[in-house]
Amino acid sequence: MQDGYYLSAYLHIDPLDYLLETIVRHDQNIALFLKKGSRVRLVRYWEIERWSGEKGHSRSFFSRSQAVSCVNELLAPLSLCIDDMVEIWGTPLLQTADDYHTMDEFPDLSYHSVSHLFSSIMMDTAKFYDEQIIGFAVDGGPDGVVDTAERVGKPYYSGCIVRKGKVTAFPVQSPGLLWGWAMFFFKLREGTLMALASASQSEYYASIDEVPPIYDGSWYFGKENLFEQMYEEINSLEEADAGVRFNGFDPRFTVEENKISMLMKHIQQVSYRIMEQNVEEALRHSGFKPEDTYLSLSGGFTLNCPTNHHLMSKYRFKGFMAPPCVGDSGLSLGMGLYAFHKKMGRERLQFSLEHAYYGGVEDNLDCCLQDAAFAPYILGMEAFDPVRAAGDLASGPIVWFDGASEIGPRALGHRSVLGDPRGTEAKNAINHIKRREWWRPVAPIVLKDHVKDWFVDGYDSPFMLHTFTLKADKAGLVPSVAHLDSTARVQTIARDGGSLSRLIGAFYEKTGVPMICNSSLNDKGEPIINRIVEALHFALTKGIKVAYINGVRVELKGHAGYPADGPYPRPLQLEVTEEERQQAWAGLNPHNVPLQVLQFYRDPITMRFHETYDLTRKEDAERLIKSARSKMRHQSYVMRGSSN
Repeated sequence: MQDGYYLSAYLHIDPLDYLLETIVRHDQNIALFLKKGSRVRLVRYWEIERWSGEKGHSRSFFSRSQAVSCVNELLAPLSLCIDDMVEIWGTPLLQTADDYHTMDEFPDLSYHSVSHLFSSIMMDTAKFYDEQIIGFAVDGGPDGVVDTAERVGKPYYSGCIVRKGKVTAFPVQSPGLLWGWAMFFFKLREGTLMALASASQSEYYASIDEVPPIYDGSWYFGKENLFEQMYEEINSLEEADAGVRFNGFDPRFTVEENKISMLMKHIQQVSYRIMEQNVEEALRHSGFKPEDTYLSLSGGFTLNCPTNHHLMSKYRFKGFMAPPCVGDSGLSLGMGLYAFHKKMGRERLQFSLEHAYYGGVEDNLDCCLQDAAFAPYILGMEAFDPVRAAGDLASGPIVWFDGASEIGPRALGHRSVLGDPRGTEAKNAINHIKRREWWRPVAPIVLKDHVKDWFVDGYDSPFMLHTFTLKADKAGLVPSVAHLDSTARVQTIARDGGSLSRLIGAFYEKTGVPMICNSSLNDKGEPIINRIVEALHFALTKGIKVAYINGVRVELKGHAGYPADGPYPRPLQLEVTEEERQQAWAGLNPHNVPLQVLQFYRDPITMRFHETYDLTRKEDAERLIKSARSKMRHQSYVMRGSSN
């Protein structure tokens, strides 16, 4: 396999999907690798949402030329372009090879799911080749772009056993579909639902003893969804039912929030049971002992921190493996690592995902501060001093922008709003700044060598993928990071000499508390901020007085006079002209198939993978209209985003 740069791209290019705004691949992303001999290094990782401003970026690219232009724009700061790549993988119309996928080695499993597996089991190849691992890729479902059979002819989810580099893969169940259903049903993000489940004390007394196996999306639709049935029962609860059907409404929350929380508690418990079943079957088939085995998790459900900690605490695995980009935002990583594993054959690949900071890099602070948009609002600048920064935390939240951005959906200390965890002021201020519910906690970043002193059964959690319970004598000391049940979603950090660890060290010396508040640097509905101008704009619009940017303390003034509002525009613009739109519609839909029919036909949940029509042929257009309208009238299905 030739040395050089390789690009793994989880994108989608299709003009009709662009025009219809069909969600085919969400959280689109690109990974740039450099191969030298047996060593492979991740050079840069781009999550398209950070550049487009569309949270969870799902918009398809209009054309190959538009996608190429985007890729070249991202590569340009590295003095590279798409023509410098030895190979490109993962996106039809962009890829330059077709031998990178899993359909030969794992023909009965989803390529999407196996790619998730490899993003985790190969994140440290020393463990992959020398240790034993059980891995599970648990998300909502595959995309069907490269592996067109994975939505209709295969199980959605994969697990594996790794014996010193030899992978045995098999179907598993995933609770991710339950959380995906709840997200669409309640129109709330999974993170909000997960937090609400434990926040309210309301509990519904009924239970779901057995859930049909969830190997694919087949039971997602219709009234066989047991949780939709349960919510109908919960929704009928009244105060008079307290003590009989449930324990009463928690007065801190609205009735609706209490009812959602009651259902999500049951979904969380069922999630535990599904994952326990996966683990126990894998351990039984492998003969592995947990204490000698690494647990590897990937897929969007891996963001469910309570489940991760539950499995680690119950089975006492040797260690935990998961990248920070565990959801679909990590698929370029997994697709790339699998491709290297496959194409390098018996050669032992050397790779390590050493940290989370492979995202965008900016070092143009001076230019930004001299810009006419920001210069009038700069009160002063000075070099980073951890003691001064610790004092700033006590005065209110600060903006923290440090080097390359983290990858994945969670702020890990390079694009953050930081605060003082003592008292509730920081939590209240951050929730106000980000327009979040009052009960939403902020996460702590904890010095690694103190995590066991403050948390029950605490251990290293560098990517904020585990929930720990604060010790009884500690919870009252840090109320801003404690959930209402005294748990916290923890990120640990080593004393590595970096600015963030020095700040927390200084805060610990000053207060005796070895942690600080951390929340992602973004407004509600906005992706994490990526550039310095976006960070300055955020601080000025939100009334934040101090921003630390790449080791420089920037004090701001005159916030009330700053004229702009709302999120700062992101650099990637994917709009096409009205003329291009009209020309595309004329060519793609010459027989005027109604828009509603086209949307139904292209929706991955309804017809997309079941029937194929050539819309340029009148006969096919007429057959599509007849078939789609029949299904729209008679088929029981759940439309994405339907109200409950």
